[in-house]
Amino acid sequence: MGIKLETLIGVDTGNVGSTSMPGQFWNRGSYVEILDRGWGTLRLGYDLHPVYVTWMENDPWLNIGMGSSGNLYDTLQNGPLRSVFGPLSKNDTTLHYARNMLQYFSPSLNGFSGTLALAPRENETVATGAARLRLIRLGYNAGGPFSAAVAHAVSDVQLRAGTPTNRLDDSVATLAWDFGAVRLAGTWRQFRAAGSRQANWMLAATVPVSSGKIQLSHGRTRLYGTVTTQLAPGTVAGPVDGNGGAMWVLGYAHSLSKRTTLYTQAARIENRGQSFMALPGGPAVNAGNFAGGRSTGFELGIAHTF
Repeated sequence: MGIKLETLIGVDTGNVGSTSMPGQFWNRGSYVEILDRGWGTLRLGYDLHPVYVTWMENDPWLNIGMGSSGNLYDTLQNGPLRSVFGPLSKNDTTLHYARNMLQYFSPSLNGFSGTLALAPRENETVATGAARLRLIRLGYNAGGPFSAAVAHAVSDVQLRAGTPTNRLDDSVATLAWDFGAVRLAGTWRQFRAAGSRQANWMLAATVPVSSGKIQLSHGRTRLYGTVTTQLAPGTVAGPVDGNGGAMWVLGYAHSLSKRTTLYTQAARIENRGQSFMALPGGPAVNAGNFAGGRSTGFELGIAHTF
């Protein structure tokens, strides 16, 4: 039997919980689970879903900070995500988490394992973070140098009461090999909705050194198709072919102890077409002031695990 209750504390503001979904205190996870070595794990509650975890686990930055792989997609941009979820923050959609989710994690059989997940919408709209989710994941990790996984999720979302539901297909595939001197990983993730799709790729390398590790990643995103609804401010309906961008990240993490790490990273995003992605921490951007622009950033910090 297990339980998890986790929230976010903004040390700069003192705010606790979600910054975009009022009333959500446990915004980083709240679930109960039953574990059995022979039968697997049954989990119920609010949790990161397995498609996102598959994308994130081979991101050297774990989708956090300046070099996050999440910089490559957002509901701010025209494309399948905004068409389905509208302008709602991606952290409150099924891109990362799902509410009321029932998950089954199978035990490992010679390195192979599977996950099934289902989350009901309960007749609520996306404004409350609600969406119906169906998901399957298959993976291989026998504890050796090689690991791989594929996963697919379908989300059904209602923007407003009385309107039709929108469907998002979210697919991911990843491969990784640890050569000892360097660990290499490649991941693909695609979002598909009526009329448009977005394909994302990420290549990552982690190089262990004496008391830390050098981490590099390169990601690309490309949009296809046409958008007609939920348009970003300052944009018009039409094709999104050619929109997208690329990101490069280089960083270093230095272990001071088992629990404390100093880290630094530099990142750069270059947009294509009418995309206006930017690194976190900078001024607000939109289609009018940043379409096709470039964003460069640097960060230095310390992480401590309690």
